[in-house]
Amino acid sequence: MALLAVDGRFLRVNASLAELLGYTEEELLALDFQRLTHPDDLAAMLANLGQLIRGEVESFQLEKRCRHREGHYLSVFHVVTLAREIDHRPRFFVDQVIDITPLRQAEQRAVAEAGAKQRLYEELARSNAEIHQLQTQLLTICAWTKRIRAGEQWQTIEDFLTTRLRFKVTHGISDEARDEFVSHLEKGTAPRKPDL
Repeated sequence: MALLAVDGRFLRVNASLAELLGYTEEELLALDFQRLTHPDDLAAMLANLGQLIRGEVESFQLEKRCRHREGHYLSVFHVVTLAREIDHRPRFFVDQVIDITPLRQAEQRAVAEAGAKQRLYEELARSNAEIHQLQTQLLTICAWTKRIRAGEQWQTIEDFLTTRLRFKVTHGISDEARDEFVSHLEKGTAPRKPDL
C-alpha cells in the first residue's frame, strides 16, 4: 500500500510494497510512481488519476507493470482512491497494490503449453495420415505382386507363411487361400489359419 502525492511522489509506503519492489521504504520515498511504471502503461495510469482528480470517478482499478529494483517488471493490480481536503482539493492518492505476477506467468505458460500441444497434435495427425497412406500403398503393392516385404526382403506369400509364421505347407497354398490372405492384409484384419 502507498500514499501518493498528486504529482506522483511516494509519501508513505508499507514494508510489503517495499519488499515487493526490492527497495527499502526510505528508497521508495525518494522516488515517484512514474519512474517505476512501464512506459507502455504510464499513459493509462495518468489518465485514470486525472479522472479521479476531476471527480469523474471515485476510484479505479488498473493492471500495469512495475519495475523491480533489479530491472525486471512485475504485473500488479492497482486499486486507487483519492483523499481530499475539506475544501475538496486533492490531498493524496491511496494506492493498494496486488502482485499478480505469478498469475500472469502461469497464464503465459498455459498458453505456450497449449500451443505446443496443438502443434504436436497436428504433427501426429499428419504423421498418422501419412502412415495410413503408406500402409494402403504397401498393401496395394503386396496384392498386385502377391509378395510381402519382411524386413528388407520381399518374399512370396508362400515363403512368408512358412518362414515367418511357421505354417507347414505341404502342397503349396491355393490361389483361393492366397487371395483370402491378401484380402485380409488389405483390410488390416487377421486371416484365419488355413486348413492344411
